Amino acid sequence: MRFKPFNPDKELKKANRKYTKKQLITTLLVLVVMITIGTSYAIFSIQPEYHTFIKSQVGEFSTGDIKLSVLVDGKKVESIPSKGSGYTYEGTECENNSTVIWDDNMHNVKISTTGPDSCTIKFKKYTLIDLLINQYQDGNSTGLIKDGTQDDVYYYVGTKEQVANNFLWYGGHQWRVIDFNTNEKTLTLISQQPLTAIAPASTVWTTENEYNNSFVNDWLNNYFFNSLNKEIQDNIVESIFNVGPYNNVTGITSTKKVGLLDVEQYNKAGGTNSFLDIKDFWLLGNGYDSNNLQIVGMNGDLYVNPLTSVRNLRAVIKINDIPIVLGDGTLTNNYRNESVAETSADIQVGEYIKIPYDGTDNSCDIDNECLFRVVAIDNDSLKVTLNGLLPAKSKFGDTTTISANSTVVTVLNTFRDNINDKYLDLSQKDFNIGSYGDLANYKNVASEKYSANVGLPTVGELFSGNDIDISATNTINFVDESTIENLYVSDLYWTLNRYDSTRVRRVNANGFLSSGLNNYAIGVRPVLFVKSGNNALNIVSGDGTAQKPYIFS
Repeated sequence: MRFKPFNPDKELKKANRKYTKKQLITTLLVLVVMITIGTSYAIFSIQPEYHTFIKSQVGEFSTGDIKLSVLVDGKKVESIPSKGSGYTYEGTECENNSTVIWDDNMHNVKISTTGPDSCTIKFKKYTLIDLLINQYQDGNSTGLIKDGTQDDVYYYVGTKEQVANNFLWYGGHQWRVIDFNTNEKTLTLISQQPLTAIAPASTVWTTENEYNNSFVNDWLNNYFFNSLNKEIQDNIVESIFNVGPYNNVTGITSTKKVGLLDVEQYNKAGGTNSFLDIKDFWLLGNGYDSNNLQIVGMNGDLYVNPLTSVRNLRAVIKINDIPIVLGDGTLTNNYRNESVAETSADIQVGEYIKIPYDGTDNSCDIDNECLFRVVAIDNDSLKVTLNGLLPAKSKFGDTTTISANSTVVTVLNTFRDNINDKYLDLSQKDFNIGSYGDLANYKNVASEKYSANVGLPTVGELFSGNDIDISATNTINFVDESTIENLYVSDLYWTLNRYDSTRVRRVNANGFLSSGLNNYAIGVRPVLFVKSGNNALNIVSGDGTAQKPYIFS
């Protein structure tokens, strides 16, 4: 076979005839700009049908037919703000109307252009008030309302459907915004979930000093407040809580960091069937008479509650405005600032973790991954409680005092043994198992101890009430039901504390802390310990919320 000699001049003429300058330009149709988080570089790429790849430094620059600049709070900068800095994408303006798409999840912007253009990408530090104020419209009768007597105050009123975008994930807890002040730059929050169930006091408070000495004030401003990270503590503003009787709530006031909602606040938000009504019994800060306090009931109405009836608590705080970089304010996608842990030693009380489960009994639904919530932290471990109940009910034991021979301990040990040891601190820990009778201080349960590496919730701890909206048959009202392990197993679960010689304290679905015979089978909610401190586990994903719990390597 003979080969023709190669003629470069001839081949160049062919190429020029086939690929004219005009044809080459038309092939460069779209330039896609990928701004990568935490670096000073942007990657410019194109969709599969295009044929160009360019890499260039962020800041004002030109590349090809595109000029790009970045503004942060109206000022030109040399690099984009990193994710978690508090800055949010505000928009992109292009002189020749190129198409712009922002991906909030990936934190990047894509610019598609068919010709020369100059584009400016803008970022702004949005605060929570900045985002909430956009919900206000003149003439609103539900949703966000402007206060008629205070021009700077806005508050929410309406049902959970009418007020569905004021959820905030902050300091390990899910909150609802009740109101905010645009002049003071402060917001009033109430915890969406009940945080515990304790007796509020031994007598109804009739003075500020009596309220300050109550069990509930001690729990809120000592136990609960001290469980929060210092950054969160420092951002909580001391405020006046109305703790007078229901018909004169301002008759007694107390200036504290944490308090309870009052009757007037509840009614102002809409009362029964409002977004504050979670179909659960929970305590308000006001007395009814010398023997009773005011509470919200299962149907959202106000009820009279004897001191001996132990109900759920929801904390109320006022905070300074905070930057928001994620979320849309809904139940499953709360507003939040970007603050994530790198190891288990960085996790906050209240945050969620997920751990693989090796058993075949579906203890953690069908995915065999258990969702836990952090109750407390010590130097070596995270004390965590299952975010739900085990799939089978259990008796407490032969007596009302927990021991290694108790029926429920066998169940707990089996559950613990089906979790890989690499995640767990298996050293012996003290659980408070003292009795909890009527009108008792929650601290009394520390009078007796039980040592183990797995147990049950203790009266007075965080998440020792109906925070998971347990129910055997009813619908879920105040949590994301997809995050609860084993829905509808039981509307009761055991604590470690006896009521008397024949009964053990148990948590009810309606917000009661009641008592039941030890040989009656009800729900089981395990509490165990995850490695932290010097043995901290590395986190590979998640942000600590119920929807995106931390996952360990």
